Amino acid sequence: MNDAQPLLLGDRPITIDDIGSFARGRGRIAYSPAGVRTIADAHETLLRLAATRPVYGLSTGVGARRSVPVERTRDSCLRLWRSHALQFGGEVDATRVRAMLLIRAHQIARGGSGVSPALAEALIRASEPGRLPRIRFGGALGTGDLGALASTALQLTGDGADGGFAPSDGLPFMSSSALTLADATLTLDDLDRALDAATVLAAATARALGTTVEHFAAEAFAHRQPPVRRAASRLAPPASGSGTRVQDPFSMRLLPQSLGALRLVWERCRDAVLQDVNGAHENPRVFIEEQRIAHTGNFYTVEIELAIGTMIRALAQDASLLLARLGLLMDPRYTGAAEFLGDGSADATGAMMLEYAAADALAQIRDLASAHGGHGIHLSLGAEEHAPFTPQAVRRLDRAVRSYRTMLACFAIALRRLPGAFDGVAGLPPARGGLEDRDLSAELLDAVDALDRIRFEQPPQSTKESR
Repeated sequence: MNDAQPLLLGDRPITIDDIGSFARGRGRIAYSPAGVRTIADAHETLLRLAATRPVYGLSTGVGARRSVPVERTRDSCLRLWRSHALQFGGEVDATRVRAMLLIRAHQIARGGSGVSPALAEALIRASEPGRLPRIRFGGALGTGDLGALASTALQLTGDGADGGFAPSDGLPFMSSSALTLADATLTLDDLDRALDAATVLAAATARALGTTVEHFAAEAFAHRQPPVRRAASRLAPPASGSGTRVQDPFSMRLLPQSLGALRLVWERCRDAVLQDVNGAHENPRVFIEEQRIAHTGNFYTVEIELAIGTMIRALAQDASLLLARLGLLMDPRYTGAAEFLGDGSADATGAMMLEYAAADALAQIRDLASAHGGHGIHLSLGAEEHAPFTPQAVRRLDRAVRSYRTMLACFAIALRRLPGAFDGVAGLPPARGGLEDRDLSAELLDAVDALDRIRFEQPPQSTKESR
């Protein structure tokens, strides 16, 4: 997507790359002609059918008030938004706000909500520079980002002063998990690049330590899932540089299995998130071609919550091996270098504190992996009996990814202290000194920022296979 040609919503599904690019300020969005027609048709369908049958949130109240008859007016629409616009958590960063606006606009262009064309267009305008709404995390429970979207609606319409909405827009606009999906998408995008860096660093380590090439033999992985097979092919050191040990430590021998499993779980998370990004899961759901409305429970994001929980646990187990691998770099028996990759002075501790920093990050990941939200709640006078706590799981994943990236940065700094270890690898900025004992804090920050740029300079043929 370039700046001249907008990303058109309504013609095709969108991807993590689409969302990440727009969220980071590249390009703009607009509805396609087909999307414009779909939005108008869905709105007309909603109004026409609501004149013949009860429709939740339009001709009724919401939650425990679902049996109360309501005649929606502009004033009652605003009251619904105002009552739901509770904002109390940390402020959402601009990238996630832009991603949320894109996702909600895309969902509306799918035609399931019945949101009016006027409010749909206001959503597009709000994504322009200098016009982003200000929203906060907090209050969502995996059944819709009601508070964030209600607050967004009030800001789009100037609390009703701008007139760019219809009386029927109250619940249809809020009926989405667009902020949670935006948060999940951008977190997975960050993790995607971290996993690429992890693979590059692991392959460089296998070469530097003379890891036994048998551990990566293609024949041994023929029955494994494709991400595991691909990891083995990317990690295998050249036979000429392979060591003669019968077996390497687990942290080296299990690289394909661990990193491959991480990528497999990442793909499942991606698929679960994009399923809801590209779906029309509002309640009630408008069906234009069938000319009907259905009340459903598709707002229940349990698939994402379960996938995210598995992703955090997968990070925890791989991070354990990563810390063990960092320990190998400190050990002269495997590197042939001085202890702790120091300068050889009798009392030098060199890069030893990188182990402490990495272990601290591992502890945080393990704490996050032990948390879960798999217990019930009762809200709205018992009308809502359970929520999957998906937003909270996504926030945990974001913190786990940050800690995992810290561990990778610690590992990259240590690996760079081995002569020749980074041959064929680009992206890590130069060291700020030699092997003498010194404060590595600034280098650690440099390495965290550089992780997304760590790559093979000239990938071997086996790495060109599409993920």
